[in-house]
Amino acid sequence: MEKLERIEYLLEYLSREIETIKRVLGIGGGIFTILEGGIETYKTATSEYKRIISFEKMIRNMKMDNISKEILRILAYTGPMNITQITMELKRRRGKASRLTVTQKLKKLMEIGIVTEEARGREKLYHYKTES
Repeated sequence: MEKLERIEYLLEYLSREIETIKRVLGIGGGIFTILEGGIETYKTATSEYKRIISFEKMIRNMKMDNISKEILRILAYTGPMNITQITMELKRRRGKASRLTVTQKLKKLMEIGIVTEEARGREKLYHYKTES
């Protein structure tokens, strides 16, 4: 995490330096636009890596079974899904999964407030709850 924070700092520093050069020389566009676009891309990637690392640390420290942890990962990384989609993804990742097991695990995750359920017509979508 420290390395990512250092990268973020250096990207901010580089952005400020480019702005200074543009201001002093009175020019813009061209190579500066390309550099600024690249810096923004790396800032976004760095921020996302930090979010993933924090999420994985939180998951590892939770007192729950591996299937529940994997369901949380599925919802956090892919977004809202119904039970069939979750079961299929879990099966792809683990080799086996059942709707019954997924249903039971989701119920427990909803009880502790980590997952929410959204009704859309006859379908129910499950979301990883990021903030309270």
